[in-house]
Amino acid sequence: PEGRMAHISSQISKAHIALDASNPNAICIIDNFIGAEFISSLRSEAESLLPSMVPSQSTRWDESTQSIIPYAKHQVMSMQIEGGTEGYAASPRLVEYVVTLTQSISARLNPILALDGHGYQLSGAEQTNKLAVCLGDGSRYDKHIDNGGGGDMRKLTALLYLQPSDWHDGNDDDNHNDGNYPNESETDDERGGYFRAYDVPTAGEVTSIAPRGDRLLLFWSDSLVHDVSPSYAPNGDDDRRWALTVWFVVDKANGGVIRTTSAEIEDRHFGANG
Repeated sequence: PEGRMAHISSQISKAHIALDASNPNAICIIDNFIGAEFISSLRSEAESLLPSMVPSQSTRWDESTQSIIPYAKHQVMSMQIEGGTEGYAASPRLVEYVVTLTQSISARLNPILALDGHGYQLSGAEQTNKLAVCLGDGSRYDKHIDNGGGGDMRKLTALLYLQPSDWHDGNDDDNHNDGNYPNESETDDERGGYFRAYDVPTAGEVTSIAPRGDRLLLFWSDSLVHDVSPSYAPNGDDDRRWALTVWFVVDKANGGVIRTTSAEIEDRHFGANG
């Protein structure tokens, strides 16, 4: 375990993490994050947990009732990775990844947050997470912001894709909006399942990011509007879209500021014109 956790920590220490805390729509992508062999071992553990997973729940705006309603995502299963004796026995590598990522990413970003005077720190001990799989048949995520308020303390989202390393190779990473992330085309990609960021790089634009294996995606949980395009598994189970999300929470001992979604964003993305 120590060797695996040291490897993750080392990869984080070497990674170029460029995430502007003052930009609510900032995105950072780290490709070839922990290595294809490590990703393969995480995916194997994830697949072994599928019998324990449940239909993934979410909320969305319902125009007919003019309210937010709960619903089960179509063909999406999920669960939380738990520590402790039982949880570690079921998925040791996934637990080690979640723990080490929480400690190491917060250690990288907190000095920058303090230096820039943002007035909060990310907890290196507390987090919440979700392992999810899109089974195909058009499974997707509706447009949303991860943290919709109401006392939710999630500030930073770290999304790791657990696909084989040769997924989406046809979409070359050569069309970068700002040098930190690509805008990739879904054309001729039969699997789909792209992360789509709205108002990126500017208001009214949409950036599509492929769920490539061993790609880590970082963004602010309380502000980025995003969805996931329909996902398919044309070649069976091996084509299923697996992702492990870790949400970093604001360290309560240091206070914190969770952004409030503006009325303009609410109306444009989730209201009658969304």
